[in-house]
Amino acid sequence: MKQHLLTRSGPLDEMVGRQPTDIAYQTDSQSLVYLIHGVTGTPVEMSYLGRRLARHGCDVYTTTLPGHCARIRDLLRTSEKDWITHVQAQLAFARERYDRLYVAGLSAGALLALESSLTVNVDGLGILSPTFIYDGWNIPRIRAVLPFVMKVPPLRYLLFHADGPPFGIKDERLQAHMRSAYCSVGLLRGWIRNAWTRWTNHAADSVIGPTQAASTGYPIFPLKTLNNIDRLITRVRGRLSEVTAPTAILQAREDDMTGPRNGELVYNGIASIQKLLILLDDCYHVITVDKQRKAVANHLIDFFGLQALSRGRLRPA
Repeated sequence: MKQHLLTRSGPLDEMVGRQPTDIAYQTDSQSLVYLIHGVTGTPVEMSYLGRRLARHGCDVYTTTLPGHCARIRDLLRTSEKDWITHVQAQLAFARERYDRLYVAGLSAGALLALESSLTVNVDGLGILSPTFIYDGWNIPRIRAVLPFVMKVPPLRYLLFHADGPPFGIKDERLQAHMRSAYCSVGLLRGWIRNAWTRWTNHAADSVIGPTQAASTGYPIFPLKTLNNIDRLITRVRGRLSEVTAPTAILQAREDDMTGPRNGELVYNGIASIQKLLILLDDCYHVITVDKQRKAVANHLIDFFGLQALSRGRLRPA
């Protein structure tokens, strides 16, 4: 029997700090999976995973990190402290309303999941493509000098690192979509579309409009944001030994940004008794949308015990 995906009213309607770009699935469950996208990313990169998890009998909430899905200047106004505070507040809200609470994050979102598990008691963690060491095969050599450049405050706000192919994705069709969205013509079209929207609605100006940022994320990394991520890395790496929640770590063998050593670092560093490290083939960094996205969902469903939960919900009363 196949369970249909339900989106009804429920406790997530009152989620603290809720944004229009957040994605929620409510199935009248006592279990919640909370999903965290990557920095400069978007909740859309977690949408397939969210749908799959919801079909197995749990509520799902995909957050929007502060400064995301809006304007570059909004991103520049936030820091790792804002992201941590936001996630911890929403998890505390969820913990009071659900019997079981699971958290999964992608890339820097995985670090936020690890950090937040030290403040809010969670029943399980999904650590997807964790970002501690930039040792992927597509990392440019200039990345080595960025730590020195980021120490110069004015440069943090003036310089940007542009994201380029393969955009963390091995799937050629998705690569082509990102290439089209991030090319000069695509960005110009987005700017014109958003400028028209601002003019007709008398809204404030923006560098990259909310609509485009909400669907494809930001095509550039401000150095200031990279500095925030580096501070988050230092903070979380120093506290890995305090993590005790059951943890599943998933990473691509061919990760173009952060290689398998990152997953091993988490596995060896946390104190969790129940932990699992899975290396995936035929995909790159953004494993939630790439060729192995189904495998990612299946692994989390199994690890969180959602198969059993689904069967229990489908039994006749």
